[in-house]
Amino acid sequence: MKRTKTILYSRLLLFVLACLGALLEIIKYGIGMLMYYTVLSNILVVCFMGYLIVLMLRSDETVWNSQKILCLKAGVTMSIMITCVIYHVMLAPQADDFWRLENLLCHYIVPLFFLWDTLVFDKRQQYRWFDPILWAVIPLLYSIFAIFNGLVTKIPVPDAEDSPFPYFFVNVTSYGWPYVLRMTAIICIAYIMSGYLLYISKTLSRHKVMALKTRLFTRARRPLR
Repeated sequence: MKRTKTILYSRLLLFVLACLGALLEIIKYGIGMLMYYTVLSNILVVCFMGYLIVLMLRSDETVWNSQKILCLKAGVTMSIMITCVIYHVMLAPQADDFWRLENLLCHYIVPLFFLWDTLVFDKRQQYRWFDPILWAVIPLLYSIFAIFNGLVTKIPVPDAEDSPFPYFFVNVTSYGWPYVLRMTAIICIAYIMSGYLLYISKTLSRHKVMALKTRLFTRARRPLR
């Protein structure tokens, strides 16, 4: 019971932080912020975490900690973590307003908090071998949406140099289809590989994880010949 309360309070805090980050983005910069994957992925966290909290309040652990829920949660984990990784690697170096509260919440605090929740609280050996491929559907659908908006609907994206494209790596007009398809493929492959890292980390038993760490540490300490 004490562990369940700890998990519940932690997830309530995560829910509040995700709400705050998404709301600050929309209130400060307008409804057009919904064109960004960053805001949409944080709203996805709000919706899923809100659903999970309701489950925890209304049902027992066999429901909210079931394989179905945990597989869905892992998909949300991957969806929000790509927000953190893509921003840090590709977009943060160009940012001139990095230290905004909403920026830190949406790109770092919420994604890393959600990943920590998954790694620490979720049961092991719940994912299926093909789940990492299914988890890639969400960013792929967003890529299609972003390209469609840039080419067809042309809804303006606030503070985006490539508007009506939200990001430069989906800007077909400026960089062409070969570049966009290549970038999409690279991101998708990296995303699926990262998904399998999560799969492995949550599939191996604690005993096997500790044995692997010991083996790697032992090899690292061997003198070079």
